[in-house]
Amino acid sequence: MQKLNKNQDHLKILKKLDDNPDFTQRKLSKELGFSVGKLNYCLRELKKKGLIKIKNFKKNKNKLNYFYVLTPRGISQKTKLTVNFMKRTMKEYDELFIKTNKVNDIPQIGHNSKNFIDLNGDEIQENTERTKPLFKTIELNIKRRTVIVNDVISTFKNKPIPSWIELSIIDACNRDCSFCPKSDPKIAPNSYQRMNMVLIDKICKELKEIHYKGSVVLCGYGEPMLHKDINLICKKLSEVSFVEVVTNGDPLSPKKIKALYNNNVNKLLVSMYDGKHQIKKFNKMAEEAGVPDDFVILRDRWYDEKKDYGLKLTNRTGTINIGDQEEIGKYKKCFYPSYQFLIDWNGDVFLCPQDWQRRITMGNVMQEHIFTIWDSKIMNKYRKNLIHGKRVDSPCTLCNAEGTVLGIKHAKAWSKIYSS
Repeated sequence: MQKLNKNQDHLKILKKLDDNPDFTQRKLSKELGFSVGKLNYCLRELKKKGLIKIKNFKKNKNKLNYFYVLTPRGISQKTKLTVNFMKRTMKEYDELFIKTNKVNDIPQIGHNSKNFIDLNGDEIQENTERTKPLFKTIELNIKRRTVIVNDVISTFKNKPIPSWIELSIIDACNRDCSFCPKSDPKIAPNSYQRMNMVLIDKICKELKEIHYKGSVVLCGYGEPMLHKDINLICKKLSEVSFVEVVTNGDPLSPKKIKALYNNNVNKLLVSMYDGKHQIKKFNKMAEEAGVPDDFVILRDRWYDEKKDYGLKLTNRTGTINIGDQEEIGKYKKCFYPSYQFLIDWNGDVFLCPQDWQRRITMGNVMQEHIFTIWDSKIMNKYRKNLIHGKRVDSPCTLCNAEGTVLGIKHAKAWSKIYSS
C-alpha cells in the first residue's frame, strides 16, 4: 500500500510538471495539495531515479527559481504509471460494482464474465429526458468508459488530447447483422483491407510523443479478430495506452483469449447475438483460458427489433433505418470530436464511428502527425460547431446519435479555448 501511494504521488507530480515545467515548488505543492516538505522529498526521489532534471532559469536574477524537465525515462515512467493507474481504477470499479450490485452474489451481464445470469427487469432508465430506456449492459458500458474518458484528461501544447481512439484494423466482418451497415454490401462491402504494422508503429510513436493517457479500442468498421496480426498490434499498443478489443465472439477460442491477455489487452468485450446459451459458452472459454474474471465482458445483444437488439440504436449518420429510431434533430450538441476519433485501416481519420459511409475525412495518419490532425482547421470547425449544438455539416446533419453521454470535461476545456 505504501508503494502504491508513493507511485500515485510520483504520477501526480510527473503529470503536473509535464504540463507546467516552470511551476515553483510552492505553487506546485498548492496545486497538488502536498506540503512543501513532502514535495521536496518526492522531487529529490524523482531526480535520483533519473526521471526529472532540475535546472535554474539562466537569465533570472533569483537563482532559487527552477524549472523541471522530464527526462525520456521520466516520460516513459509517467506513461507506465498512468496505464497502471487506469488498470487499478478499473479494478476498483469492478470490485465496487460487485459489492454494491450483488444479486445472489453473482455479477450482472456486461460487467465481467464470471458466472453471468440474466436478470429480470433488465432495463434501466438512464435519464428523464431519454425517450427509451437503456439496457443494464449499456448503462454499465457507459460507466466503464466514463472512468477512462472523463477521469483521464491530459493536454499537449496546451490543447486537450483525446482519451478514446478507435481503430478499424480490418474492413471485414463475418456477420451481417440487420442493424449494422455491413448487412448491405452496397453501403459497407467487405474489402478485407487490413491495417499494416507500419501504420501501427507510427500511431504508437505519435501517441507516445503526445503523452497519450487514454484507451485505444479495436473495433470500428469490422471484426478485429479477423486480423492475422491482432496479438502483435495489441502488444505494441499496450506500451502507450489502455487496450480494449470488441468482438462478436465467433473467432474466439480459449487459446485466442489467452493470447490476447498475454499480449496485454486490458478488456475483451464480447457481443452475444445468438442467445443466452452463449453466456455459458464464453464463460467456459474464459475459464479454460485461465484469464482473470474481469478480463472478459459479455454483452447481451440477442434481442429483437422491438428491444433495439439490445443496443443504443442509431441510424449511423443516415445509413441505417431500422427499429424505432430517435428523430434526427432531437439531439443538438455532440462531444464526440472533443474526446475521441476513429482511425481507419488505411490511416484515414473520421470524427467518430457513426460515419459508416466515410463521408468526411479529417486527415490521414500516414501523411500527417496525429496531433496535427486532431488540432486541424477542419477538426476544430466540426468540434466547435458540435459543442455549441450546430449539426450543420455532413455527416452530422443526418445523425441521430446522442453525443453528450461522455466527454463533457473535454468539451468544456475546448469551449474555453474557443471563447478566449
